[in-house]
Amino acid sequence: MTTTLTQDLKPAGLQTQVREVLDVLGDFSTLLTNETEALKKSDFQTVDTLQQGKRDIARKYQELVTALGARQTEMATLEPSLRERLVKARTAFTLILQENMVTLEAVKKSTQRLVNRILDVARDTVTEETHHKYAANGKMQSATSSSLSLSLDQKF
Repeated sequence: MTTTLTQDLKPAGLQTQVREVLDVLGDFSTLLTNETEALKKSDFQTVDTLQQGKRDIARKYQELVTALGARQTEMATLEPSLRERLVKARTAFTLILQENMVTLEAVKKSTQRLVNRILDVARDTVTEETHHKYAANGKMQSATSSSLSLSLDQKF
């Protein structure tokens, strides 16, 4: 019974940990690919539904990589085909992550341009409008309104 308990407390085998990292990398890659495609289609509802999963997978990936990093000296004993799969998966993930980040930045800039354009039109409209006011003698007269300060809370 003591040996069973001791074995249960041992960290997972290196190959098992690497396979788990590969699984999480696959899931993370799929999620980022889905998010990138949704961003390109301006499907922000889908993007929004992916965010919690993205945070969860990112957290899990960070935990696994940290645990694997602690076993760096053992990596030389890893079977070559598994090590190669890990390198290829990590490289593919990096490319997918880079495309996702570029797409996110493009959407952010596009959204900012749209907001700026809306604000510019609103400012121009407010400045061009005329209104009536009373003159000192009590008669109404037309006057151009002064510019109005507009602001918009934004969160990206």
